[in-house]
Amino acid sequence: MIYRSPFKEKSRQTTAFKKQGNWKLGYHTGVDRVCDTDRTLVAICDGVVTRTSGCGKSYGNHVVYRTADGKCVLYAHLKSKADLPVGAKVKAGQKLGTMGNTGNSSGAHLHIEIQNCATWGYGKNLLDPNEYIDWNDFTQEGDFTAKIWKNGSTAERVYQTVADCKAKKNHIGSLSPREAATCTAIVDGCYLLTYSAGTTTKCGFVAYSGGV
Repeated sequence: MIYRSPFKEKSRQTTAFKKQGNWKLGYHTGVDRVCDTDRTLVAICDGVVTRTSGCGKSYGNHVVYRTADGKCVLYAHLKSKADLPVGAKVKAGQKLGTMGNTGNSSGAHLHIEIQNCATWGYGKNLLDPNEYIDWNDFTQEGDFTAKIWKNGSTAERVYQTVADCKAKKNHIGSLSPREAATCTAIVDGCYLLTYSAGTTTKCGFVAYSGGV
């Protein structure tokens, strides 16, 4: 699944994922980004808050939440402690905090990590945020309402990422002619669908524009 940006406007990367350096593990565990115009930080997708913390030595003020698809996301160095209790449900585009300079930080920025696990742990199950976040997607909470989507008269290939969908390569499945699904978002001209595959619910992007 591809998530929206944690920023409301354009941002730029300042430190890459797994960059070698003087960190505890010897490399950077997430991605650092800076937005020069709006310091508001929002949820990249729906989820549930699992941890909030005040100004710690390393991450400073930070918040962790579990995404609807079972990953953990960490936002670190927030300006102040997130005003969200553990267990709070958040929606994509909902404000989580403000970009700050707390903890082990030399300037205001967001350190974001994505982990492939249900419970966050330092340096565990790390994923490259750049492979999961569309930094140009600024869709706000409530901007899009899920809609019933119906395939056309031919089978439609389904892709895991927007990039693959636009290039029409590496498809992960397909929808049968006239098969119904639910469109939950439109990202860079691609349609994010949830659909049933036997007893399993799957999601992916399609390029066909006539379904909604």
